[in-house]
Order: sequence, then structure tokens, then C-alpha cells
Amino acid sequence: MLDLKIVNGTLVIPGTGLVCEGVGCKDGKIVSIGPEADREDAVRTLDAAGKYVIPGVIDPHVHLGIFTGDFGAETESETRAALAGGITTVGVFMGGGESYLPALPGLLDTVEAKASTDVFFHLSMFTPEQLAEIPQYIEDFGITSFKFYMCGVTGVFPNVEDDFIKQGLQKLVDLGGHLTGCVHCENQDMFNADFAKVAEATPDGGLRDWAGVGTAESEEDAVLRACRLAADTGARFYLVHMSSGKGVKAAAANRPGNVFVETTSPYLSLDKDDPSGLLAKMLPPIKDAEDREALWEAVKNGTINTIGTDNVSLNRAIKGAENGMLNTMPGYAVLQTHLPVLLHEGVNARGVSLERLVELTSKNPAEIYGLYPQKGTIAVGSDADLVVVDLDKEQVVDETKLHSFSDFSLYNGRTLKGWPVMTIKAGQVVAEDGQVLSEPGIGHFLRRSK
Repeated sequence: MLDLKIVNGTLVIPGTGLVCEGVGCKDGKIVSIGPEADREDAVRTLDAAGKYVIPGVIDPHVHLGIFTGDFGAETESETRAALAGGITTVGVFMGGGESYLPALPGLLDTVEAKASTDVFFHLSMFTPEQLAEIPQYIEDFGITSFKFYMCGVTGVFPNVEDDFIKQGLQKLVDLGGHLTGCVHCENQDMFNADFAKVAEATPDGGLRDWAGVGTAESEEDAVLRACRLAADTGARFYLVHMSSGKGVKAAAANRPGNVFVETTSPYLSLDKDDPSGLLAKMLPPIKDAEDREALWEAVKNGTINTIGTDNVSLNRAIKGAENGMLNTMPGYAVLQTHLPVLLHEGVNARGVSLERLVELTSKNPAEIYGLYPQKGTIAVGSDADLVVVDLDKEQVVDETKLHSFSDFSLYNGRTLKGWPVMTIKAGQVVAEDGQVLSEPGIGHFLRRSK
């Protein structure tokens, strides 16, 4: 007997398309698709008539504990928010200037105890010691992706020079296998000059003024350098959070086949005149409406490979938006609204196919980060992480009903069309209509192999 079967829905299977078949789940896995699933008895049967069933969303770009310093509490609250929004796996970026080896066992224990989604880690590389320890991170903890900051922020994180990045990429190539370097693309010198200029001219400015700190030209320059580094080393390189038309166009024209491009749902849905104002302050800054539309064009034409959130959760007290532009902290909680925003802005408003969106939010991140086909598809043998989506459901975002510890949403009061109505994790219904039904700790740390 099946643990769960879903009938009468339309499956969105990457590489196959829309399939009107049932799907059966047992012991956390998908065990049948099609007539066989329809015939089998199940402990629970879900009727998904008029709705779509997609693979669980993978958000490859999440930060936890940056401003609160409480990784455990944020792992609990933010992965519950993710689950309510149809995200079943998150890739968490860890940063710091010391060796990660002493901290990692405890961090993995925290994930197992508190996470509601599955979790994999990317480690930021700042020192030669950390580069030297990459083989241990791979062998002992199954971490196979590493981040480099071309541009840093004083007091938050430093930048590293291109030569250091090249050394790191060459090390990944020498180790062989499915290893990936990630890079934050902005020109540090340009950022510093623009920051000084904006800070002097409009120290009490708003979101529009903040956009002048991290320009499209700065991102474009760094993208070109990143593409050269990838070409010179042959390393797999992943450009995180592209925010500008110039940035994605530079990637499209210059990247070798081993370079992948990510953008985020906020960059695809907001611009620098957004009424949320400094609540939307981020790095890189949200830019012009023209940049937003250029990013959507890059989604459609295949330049962009994945869509994440760059989620950095913080509440109003930490954000400090009332303290002026320079004193407002960068970041926002957007995990629970990630999929609804993409369904609204992409599928319903701009005609992006649901199949294309599933590629960007499930299949591609799973393939790039070594999780496919365990994750990222609907196939016999894959994890039974599924989301039932209603493309016609309209709902107003209410920040008081979201599961993040944050007390604000960039989309508060906005009506979005297209929502996940049910999230299935390992073959169990764990969220329904925005309510989380499971207890913390159902998620697991995902060890990857190179």
C-alpha cells in the first residue's frame, strides 16, 4: 500500500513536460507514476484536479543567522517559512574568516534537529587555510560548493582578489569531480567609489539613491572577470544573484559552458522605486525596472539557469530602515513568498511556461549542485518532495501570517496570483494553504559527493 498518492493533477516533469497522471509515494520516495499509481491503494489520496504538481522547489541561495547570530533559531523559523511556500530544499551559504572544521559538526546537528527542509551548505572562502581545507570539507562533510566575494562590505564580509579566486578554482579542478565555485560579482574599487559618492551626496537617501552604490557597470565588469577566470581554469563557476541587464548580457556573451547564472525573485519583481523603500535595501542593490525586465528576458532565453532568494532574514528592529540609508542593514525574508512571486510575475504576468520555471527552481539547481535526480524532478526513485500549485488562486500577502521571524514582507498587501496550496516532503503532507503541519526536524543535511 502506498503512503500517499496524488490523482487527477497535471504533473510538471522537467525534460518531459505536462503529464496528466497520478503519482504514488512510499517510504519517502516516488514509487509509481501513471496508471499503476492510480490503481494502487494508499493511506491517503489527494485529488489535485485543476492543479499542477511540481517537484519541491530548491532555493540554492539562503543565508541564516547573519544578523541575529542564532543559526539554530533561524534554521527553525526560516525553513518552516520555506516549507509553507513550497520550498523543500535550501542551499545555505556559510561565511567566516576561520576554519570551518570545528564548527561544522555542530551546525550539521542543528540542521538535523531544527530544519523543516533539507539543507546543503556552500562555504565562503576568505583565507589560504580555508582553501587548504577544501579536501576535508568534501570528504568529511560532503560539501562540494565554495563561494568567493569579488566585492565585500566593511564590517560584514571582505572581498578577495582575483588571484586568490583563481587559486581556489584551480584547486577545485585539480580535485576533480562535480565541484563548483560561486562568485559575488561586483567591482570592489567601483563599489567603494560609488559608495563614497552616494554617502556624501545623499546620506539620508532612499532605495533609489542606494541603487547608485552597486551599479550595473560594476556588476558587468566583475562578470567579465569571472568568465575569464572560469575559462582560464576550466572550473565550474556559478554567478550568484545577477541583478542587472548589463550583468546578464555580459554573461550571455562571454561565459564558457562551465558558467551558470542565478538571479533572485526580488530582482525579478521589484525596482528601485518600489514603495517598500529601504526595507528592500540589499547587496547588490535592486536596480531599474529596465533591469528587472532584462532579467526576465534572460529567464526566457536561457541565460539564467537558476532562481534563488538570497534570503537574509531580519526584523524591523535589526533592519533599521528608519535610521537612514547608510544605517539600514541589507537583507529581507522572502522564502515563503518566493514561489508565489514567480508564479505571479513569471507565469501569469509574463507568460513564462510552468515547465521553464520548474527547470529554474528545481531541476537546474539540483543538477548544478549534485543533487539530481534525488531532487529536482518527478521520477520513480526520486525523493517524494512535491508541491501542488493552483495557478488561479489569488491571495493578498499578509506579513503577520508568514512563518519567518521577520515582521515585514516586501510584498505585504499585494495580491499575488498563483500559490502553492500543499507541500509534500518525503511523501507526507507537511504544509497546506500556508500552514505548516509538521514539527521542526523533518529536514536533513544533504551530503554530496564530488
